[in-house]
Amino acid sequence: MSIKNSMQIVNEAHAVVLAGGTLQPIEETRERLFPWLPPDKFRFFSCSHIVPSESILPIAVSTGPSGLSFDFSYSSRNMPKMMEELGLLLCNIVTVIPEGIVVFFSSFDYEAKIYDAWKVSGILQRVMKKKIVYREPRSNADVEAVLKEYKETIDRFSNWNFKEGQTSQNGAVLLAVVGGKISEGINFSDGMGRCIVMVGLPYPNPSDIELAERIKHIEGLDDTYSGSNFWVPVNNYHDNGEVQAGFNTLRRCKRRGKEYYENLCMKAVNQSIGRAIRHINDYAAILLVDSRYQSDPSRRSSSHPVNKLPQWIRDHLVSTTANYGEVHRQLNLFFRYNKNKRTPC
Repeated sequence: MSIKNSMQIVNEAHAVVLAGGTLQPIEETRERLFPWLPPDKFRFFSCSHIVPSESILPIAVSTGPSGLSFDFSYSSRNMPKMMEELGLLLCNIVTVIPEGIVVFFSSFDYEAKIYDAWKVSGILQRVMKKKIVYREPRSNADVEAVLKEYKETIDRFSNWNFKEGQTSQNGAVLLAVVGGKISEGINFSDGMGRCIVMVGLPYPNPSDIELAERIKHIEGLDDTYSGSNFWVPVNNYHDNGEVQAGFNTLRRCKRRGKEYYENLCMKAVNQSIGRAIRHINDYAAILLVDSRYQSDPSRRSSSHPVNKLPQWIRDHLVSTTANYGEVHRQLNLFFRYNKNKRTPC
């Protein structure tokens, strides 16, 4: 919606309500759509989730099972050790999480690179001893067939008496992509999404011409590069011509362009993790896998990724330090509690 249209709506109405499930972070949206209105003209309300707190377990996973710190910024995510550590994490959690796990990657290319690396290293075979692995297809026309198979597999295992450490298969894993059809329009209620795994921070590619022009418009930049206001986003890309041009734009941003770029990432995160927990009796864990999600709450800046998460996630977020064992323990307790809670006497 343009500023011209928003002005017309505001001028003709007694009150305007913006409602949605992924409006946060809200400040950038307010400034972009209603820049002429003072902040005291706005009332922002964020309600808690419909499910009780014991049905949600969001964890910021900063360290893998072997002790490697997770860093999926562009400069580190292709390291063989980083991809292997993510695979080891999946090998561990499939033993404690029942039914379905959905893993979100930043792009189809990165998902393919991870999948191929796991296939060569043997990690994929280890995972498939516990759960059947499905992949989101690039073509939207093929998504429905994959989801049908995924759901049928989940339904087949959902009534089994799942026990941690059991040797037989216990469900399925779906490898999906942020911005794909699965992240934007599919609900993973109940067993289809007992755990959502968000790998890294899916920042948009700065070489996208349309994105660069939009950022320049928001920031009020011309086409002359001064290089004075230097800012490098946390998702560092290798320098090449197109990407460097995008970063030249980002480096010129003082605040609004930077916030817009960061918020595009976090709105995609919020939309993806919101695919789980769809009704009052549902329950799920959410794993935010990257050390950049980890921080001392008292020292977090307003631009920190955690501060841009929905309140119902932020209020219950468990931050782990250098101990993956604590992640495993928390998951074990969470799923054991919810299984017993829902088991008929």
